[in-house]
Amino acid sequence: MSSVSNTTWLVLGTIAGYALMMGTNPVRDCLRDGWRAMRRYPALWVVFGVLGCANALFALGTRAYLASVLPAEERPVFIWMRAAWRDPQLWLTGSPESLWWLPRHEFARAVRDSALPAVESLAGLFDNLVSAFPLSAFVAPLMLLAWRGRAKVLLHALRRRFGKWGIAIYSALALSALAALAKPIMYAAPQLMPPELWLRWGQVIAAAAFGFEYLLGVGVQVFLLLLAYAWVRGLSFATSDLVDVAIRRFTCVLQWSALVLLLGVLLIELPLILKNFSTFAAWFPERELFAQRLVLARTALAVVVLIGAGAQVALALHAKSWCRAWAEHFDMAARAWWPLSWFLIIALVHFFAVRAVQANVSRGVGEGTALWIAWQILSPWLLAVVGGWLLASWVCVIRRYGRGGETSELA
Repeated sequence: MSSVSNTTWLVLGTIAGYALMMGTNPVRDCLRDGWRAMRRYPALWVVFGVLGCANALFALGTRAYLASVLPAEERPVFIWMRAAWRDPQLWLTGSPESLWWLPRHEFARAVRDSALPAVESLAGLFDNLVSAFPLSAFVAPLMLLAWRGRAKVLLHALRRRFGKWGIAIYSALALSALAALAKPIMYAAPQLMPPELWLRWGQVIAAAAFGFEYLLGVGVQVFLLLLAYAWVRGLSFATSDLVDVAIRRFTCVLQWSALVLLLGVLLIELPLILKNFSTFAAWFPERELFAQRLVLARTALAVVVLIGAGAQVALALHAKSWCRAWAEHFDMAARAWWPLSWFLIIALVHFFAVRAVQANVSRGVGEGTALWIAWQILSPWLLAVVGGWLLASWVCVIRRYGRGGETSELA
C-alpha cells in the first residue's frame, strides 16, 4: 500500500474517530450550548483573540526592532518568500527552500513540542487562558488613574473581602501595574543601559509585571465566565454593570489566583531572576538542564491548576468562600467524574490539535517569511475560538453537574 493511501486512511480514520467522540460523549449537550453562547456573545472569543493577536504583534515588532539594531550576523531573518518560490520544480515541496517544507522528523518534533503548551492551555481554561501582555501596559495607567471609578470599585471590594489587608493588596497591585507599564520599555533598554544591569534588573521588572499581567488575565476570564453564565441563566445586563460585577467577583477569586501566582513566581520567575546574579549563579546547572527543570516547573504548575479546576468558576459565579468552593469542586468531581473526565479529554484534544497546527504551519512556511508573519497574526484567533467555546462549555458543565448554583445571581 502506498504512502498516499496510508495517509488517506489515516485522515479518514481521524475524522471518523473525532465524529464518534463528539457525537457520543456525555457532555455533548454542554458543548453544543457553549457554542450557542459564543455565537450569542462573540466577546467570548474576540477578547481572547485581541489579547493573543496583540501579544503576537508585539513579538513581531520586537523582532523587527532587533533586526534594525543588531549586527548583521545576529539579526532575526525577514524575507518575503523562500528562494525557490519561482522554481517550478520546488515551489511547493522538495527542498528546504520550498514554499512549504515540513520533513517527517520536523512534523514529529512539532507534535511532541505541542504537548506541554496543550496541557498549559487546558489548565488555563480553569485559570488564565491568554497572556494580557502587552495590552496590560495600556490598562495599568487606567488603574492608576482610577478610570471611570473602576479602581474605587476594586478597592471597595478588596476592603470588604479582606478588611484592612485590602489596602495593602491594592497597593501591591498598583506597584505591579507600574512594572507592567515599564516592561515594554525594557525591550529597548539594552541599547540604553549596560547589558549586565539590564539582564539582572530587567528580569526583576518582568517578574513584577508578570503578577499584574496574570491577575489582569484572571479578571478578564472572570468577566467572560460571568458573560457565559448570564447566557445560561437567561439574564439581561448592561456591559458596564457586568464589568463592575466581574471586578467584585475577581476579589473572590483572588486567593486561589494568588496561590497559583505564588507558585509561578517561586517555580519559574525566581530561578530566572537568580541565575543572572553571580552570587546565585552556582546554584543553577548548565542551560540544557535548567531548561528541563523549567519544563518540569511549568508541568507541575499546570497539574496544580487542574487539580483545582472547579475552584475558579465556583468562586467567580457563586462568590463562595475558598474552602467551600474547594469542597464543592471535589464533591462534583466525585459525583460526576465520568462527564468531567470526558470534558477534560475533549478540551485537551482540541487544544493539542490547535497547538500542533500552530507549530507545524510555522515550521512548514519557514521562520521569517511573509507567510510566517501572517500566520503569527492569524493563529491566535484560532486558539481564541476554541478557548472561548470551551470556556462557555465549562460554565454549562458546572451549571449541569454542580451544586448550589441554582439560586445564585450576579451581584
